Amino acid sequence: MSQDNKPFVARLFPALMLFCLLTGAWSYAIIQAWPWDKDTTWKPGVRLPVICANGEVCSKQYADIAKAVEDKQVIALLPKEPNGELNDGEVWLRWTTVSGKDWEMEAAMSSWYFETAVRYSLKDGKLVAVQYRHYDAKLFFYAMGAALFTLAGIYLRRLRQ
Repeated sequence: MSQDNKPFVARLFPALMLFCLLTGAWSYAIIQAWPWDKDTTWKPGVRLPVICANGEVCSKQYADIAKAVEDKQVIALLPKEPNGELNDGEVWLRWTTVSGKDWEMEAAMSSWYFETAVRYSLKDGKLVAVQYRHYDAKLFFYAMGAALFTLAGIYLRRLRQ
């Protein structure tokens, strides 16, 4: 069958598949390159893994941790396990212990449309924020624009030859 006799959708399908592939690749590249904010003030709504009174790891918002320690609801500010993950309602909380860096712990709170990560340390019994990184669904739109630009470049290159 010649190229001219193919239906429009059949001719468009390879470009759409390449666009999807490029969007995924650009999304991954942008996420990896997304900058860390060096601001040391705690952002509202940041959840951190702590050891609750029952000895299990639970998550608490930073703003509520001081009161929870005072009320004996929290017995330790850092989890016992070096790495872990827990589901807290609609968000997932992952944490990793790091050594040899300016921070001791990296905790990431994420859902299907955002991720907020914080790197922090425990100094003199207080949690100290070192770095933040937050991205959400708008990142996907940046990736779509980059994929469209890349796809246009690929097809314009093919037309030149």
